[in-house]
Amino acid sequence: MNLFSLRLRGPRSPAGWGRSLGFGILLAGASLVVPTGTRAEAGGVGREGRIVPDFTAIARGALVTLPAPPAWEANREAAVWTVDDITAEFAKLTDTPPRINSLRSQFLRSDHTWLVAFNRWFRAAQKPLKMHFQDQVWDCDNYANCFVAFADLLALRAGETRGSFCIGWATVSYQYPFAGIRAGGAHAVVIVGTSKGLFVLEPQDGVMVPLREFPNRDTIEEVFF
Repeated sequence: MNLFSLRLRGPRSPAGWGRSLGFGILLAGASLVVPTGTRAEAGGVGREGRIVPDFTAIARGALVTLPAPPAWEANREAAVWTVDDITAEFAKLTDTPPRINSLRSQFLRSDHTWLVAFNRWFRAAQKPLKMHFQDQVWDCDNYANCFVAFADLLALRAGETRGSFCIGWATVSYQYPFAGIRAGGAHAVVIVGTSKGLFVLEPQDGVMVPLREFPNRDTIEEVFF
């Protein structure tokens, strides 16, 4: 069963296809297809002198297989938190609660076991996707946003209608080192709410601790759901 599938193509020019880009993700099957092509690679030339992309050939040359993510069922038991609930939790566990930013009214607190399995899956997916830190290109906020996006897509594919997962990302002023990240400067982490409460997760290596044990909990600046 496919989790989701996307295909994007570059703009047409008067002379036809100047550049094409295909992007598809198939999970729970499980494959990620990331075909890219240029004029020379796209295919033949049609009657009107336009490039005719050979998407089948392009896709065949760029297939990455991912492990299947942990399943989520739309009727799975899960507690619901509102933004006020999340704000109250931060107030209990931090001296200076961060600003909570969200356009959503409620969030699902998954069972803790599922979240741990999803975190493990995200770590396993990084190698075949060649996901690695590159300053100003793919850094901490990209890791955090990617973690959130994959979780949201799983809920979407499952037909979840009660709300999105209580999984967001946060900006933090690092006063103390944590999970291999040095003190000093700003950093982005993932914030998750599960059946066991609020946790802080470092998406680059999968380290996850309860919010009350996160050394920089009092300098979390903003959280985005």
